[in-house]
Amino acid sequence: MDGTIRNTGAEGLLEILRYGLERDGKQRTVIQLGDRSRYVGMSDIAKMLDCPRAALAAKLCTTEHRNTAEALKHQLLLQRGHWFEKGVRQALMGYGFFPLSQLEIEIRYGEVPIKAHLDFTLVADQPQPTVRILEVKSTVRLPTTLSESYAMQIGGQTALLKAYWNLPAFNLVQDTGEVLHHRTFPEMCNECLGVSLPDASACDIQGWVLCLSMCDAKAFGPFLPEDTDIARCLDMASEFWETMIALRYNILNLNTIQTVQGLSPLCPSCLWREDCPHFKGSSHPEWEDTLEQFMSLKTQKKSIEAEIGELESRLKVAYQLSHTVKGEWINTGNHTFRVIPQNGRVTLDRKRLNEELETLLGEQEAQTLMARCEKQGDPFERLYAIRN
Repeated sequence: MDGTIRNTGAEGLLEILRYGLERDGKQRTVIQLGDRSRYVGMSDIAKMLDCPRAALAAKLCTTEHRNTAEALKHQLLLQRGHWFEKGVRQALMGYGFFPLSQLEIEIRYGEVPIKAHLDFTLVADQPQPTVRILEVKSTVRLPTTLSESYAMQIGGQTALLKAYWNLPAFNLVQDTGEVLHHRTFPEMCNECLGVSLPDASACDIQGWVLCLSMCDAKAFGPFLPEDTDIARCLDMASEFWETMIALRYNILNLNTIQTVQGLSPLCPSCLWREDCPHFKGSSHPEWEDTLEQFMSLKTQKKSIEAEIGELESRLKVAYQLSHTVKGEWINTGNHTFRVIPQNGRVTLDRKRLNEELETLLGEQEAQTLMARCEKQGDPFERLYAIRN
């Protein structure tokens, strides 16, 4: 795009937003993450726990969207995480912290290039040497427990930080655009923050995950360096790299790669779901748990709705018998309630209307007019399930 506004309508505005977000995202990725196809990221290793096929497809395949709306939805999902990170950074600085943003740990495990990008690293030398890694995650709903993949990512970051503490494995793009390469972690902290740190064994090192929805937040931690099997992380990185190379040179086919087990919450939004072998065929015992949970919740919903109706009826009768003034609140201790009369729902008597129109216009004209005024809703899909 050249910045020219070709369509000034609503569709044109959405196209501008889509292309602008795509361009900004690509530029940010190049600056902060570099060419992601040339190394294995800690997030790649974590995604392997969810779905190896999707993790590898994200590394090798170009995403194509059917229309602007679909592309924009995908971009907003990606960008929301970056917007949250900016907000968290402002909050940390507003409190008085000076976090290292997107600190990079760059290592090689045999022939495998590995990088970890830490959202925020907080460092202090008083009252005791302390390091906190903060990973920010954008979620639609806050999770009850942290997923295994998120735990693997933050655990791996924390373990790598301690393991490579005194090695020149740390890089940082500063706010000025200057890039600091191949520092040890103590060197990086001294150069950027003026903080002197002892050996890692004398520091309190923890990792935390901050999950953010549009209106709430939840923190998970602490994750200690000793909690994560770093050898397992490195072996998974090696497996990922070898498989990626084999796929790139057509030694393997993407559809032969293991997929998620059961039905993951990530499947509906997966960009590579259309031709995924996980969904082929008419026999899927691995989906039974999800369907069983769905049917159980539907049964609970009916029972809960019936119970709500019975309790509501009981309270309404009690309110009437209390002889209070209509609309007056009744105090029950921790709550107050009242019952207010509502107007009945207004509906259209189609039969009566049709009869009136036939009297005025005749049967044929009346039917034509009624048909012209009908409106059909958008098509939708209904799920039917029965117990065998």
